[in-house]
Amino acid sequence: MLAYIFWHRPFSHVDRARYEAAMLRFQAALAAAKPPGFIAAVSFRIEAVPWLGDHEGYEDWCVLEGSWAMDPLNAFAVAGAVQAPHDTVAAQMEQGHGGIYAHAGGETRPPAQSSVYWLTRPRGIDWKAALEPVRAQCPTANIWRRQMVLGPAAEFGISVPDDTEIVVPSGWQVRRIRRVRLSQ
Repeated sequence: MLAYIFWHRPFSHVDRARYEAAMLRFQAALAAAKPPGFIAAVSFRIEAVPWLGDHEGYEDWCVLEGSWAMDPLNAFAVAGAVQAPHDTVAAQMEQGHGGIYAHAGGETRPPAQSSVYWLTRPRGIDWKAALEPVRAQCPTANIWRRQMVLGPAAEFGISVPDDTEIVVPSGWQVRRIRRVRLSQ
C-alpha cells in the first residue's frame, strides 16, 4: 500500500473555506471516477511546515494499492468529470510539493484529528529496529516511509491520534505537525 502525499497552500488572497470546499469537491469527483488501484483520499489542514516555506497549509493523502496505481491516478485526476474540480483547486494553489510513501506498519485509517511526526533518521541505522519502540508505546501509530522524493519532505511520517506524544529515537530529526481532517 502506498500514499501519494501532496502538501500545498493557496494564494494569500484566496478564501480558506472556498479553497477547502474546492479540495473536497475534487476528492469526491476522484473517488466517484474510481481510478484503478485507488483506495481513498483525505485532506488535512496542517500547521506550518518547512516544505511550504514555514506556512500553514494542507496535506492530501491519496492511498493506493501500489505504485502501479500512480499512472491511472494521474490520468483520472485531470480528465473527464474530475478535470473541472481539479482545475478549480489548482488555480487557487500558490505552492505544492508531493511524495510517495509506503505503509510500514500500523493503522491505515487516519483519525479526524491527529498529529504527524515527520522524521529523518541518522544514516547507517536500521530504521525498523529503531521504530519498534514507537509502535510499542503507541500501538495506534501509523508509520509511512518515503519511497520517492518529489519535493522537500521527511523520510518517515508517523501519524498518531489527537495529541498523542511519542518518544522519537535518539539522534533523529523530528517535526511534529498537528492536523485536522477536512470533511464533506
